[in-house]
Amino acid sequence: MPLIALDLDGTLVDQASAARAWAHGFVRGWGLPTHEVDVVTTALTERHPKDEVFARLVDRLRLPTSADEVWRRYRTEMPSLVTVNDDDRRALAELRAAGWTLGIVTNGMADNQEGKIRRTGLDTLVDGWVISDVVGARKPSPVIFHALAERLGCPLDGWMIGDSLEFDVAGGAGVGLQTAWIDSDGSDATSFQPDLVVQSVAAAAVTILDSSAMA
Repeated sequence: MPLIALDLDGTLVDQASAARAWAHGFVRGWGLPTHEVDVVTTALTERHPKDEVFARLVDRLRLPTSADEVWRRYRTEMPSLVTVNDDDRRALAELRAAGWTLGIVTNGMADNQEGKIRRTGLDTLVDGWVISDVVGARKPSPVIFHALAERLGCPLDGWMIGDSLEFDVAGGAGVGLQTAWIDSDGSDATSFQPDLVVQSVAAAAVTILDSSAMA
């Protein structure tokens, strides 16, 4: 079956809103100034390994705890904060019904990312997933995409849908997938050129289903 690989954070789940909710609790719990909510949220949504993010955060705020402990707390709490849009849920069901194999390919730690997948019910809407922490390679490395194809038992033939030009679009194109970029803020795709620019997974699904029906 043809493959649709999907990013998790910022694509299938609302990572930005969840990061802000976590930042509110973090700032309140440590008695920090309220303006730190914006600073912490921005740090959490940067596309950097989270161990580096939390090391800088703890150092800058001079917190009497370790970066590892704050990171552990983050990974424990985030799965209960993320949500999936109902339109995207329906789109995943429609894609599977049309014969597409769906797989999540995500950078991150296994406990955090798998927790999000299971807590949101995405585990029942896709055919499988790979997480960089488990396979030892991060997007845009071809290794993680090949690991997904092997896990799902299908060739790398189809689409990659994600919100990162660097990790999702470049990574997917690098292994021969067509790419759909989730452009949530109306910015221009100047660094890498996706095949499709949309605002949601549901919008990408409409185009993919229409094009496969006409093929």
